[in-house]
Amino acid sequence: MMNNYDYMPLMNGNRAFIRVDGVSTGSFPTNGKTTLVARVGPRSTFMRHGAEFTEKYRPTQTWDFKYTDPARASFVVVLFKKHLFGGDEEIGEVELRLSAFEANTVVSQEFTLKSPHVQSVPARLRLSVHLQRDAAVHSAHH
Repeated sequence: MMNNYDYMPLMNGNRAFIRVDGVSTGSFPTNGKTTLVARVGPRSTFMRHGAEFTEKYRPTQTWDFKYTDPARASFVVVLFKKHLFGGDEEIGEVELRLSAFEANTVVSQEFTLKSPHVQSVPARLRLSVHLQRDAAVHSAHH
């Protein structure tokens, strides 16, 4: 007979859901039809988690990540201008420490992006962040 502990997941069920609700590219040169790319995730893997959208629309994607310890976990949100050739051009980035967000509620907040270039008006992002803390530990016995 196997006991329950054989099924215990290695990672707890803490998850972070991140949505981009709006973008302002500031003084970065765009023409209204520019294709933008938002990439979200831990600094080591964010380049793999991209979504394309145009200035008029926000990305429909919700980024969903597991995390262990909110005190140590952080994500970056990096905004790029898409180029067909020569690689995408970074507009700016913001780093989110998960400890700054209240858990189990959706926090919508605007962030100013740090730009690799000098911009008279910095780009801004409005993000919704939902940290889901693991409540399954208490209900595992039902």
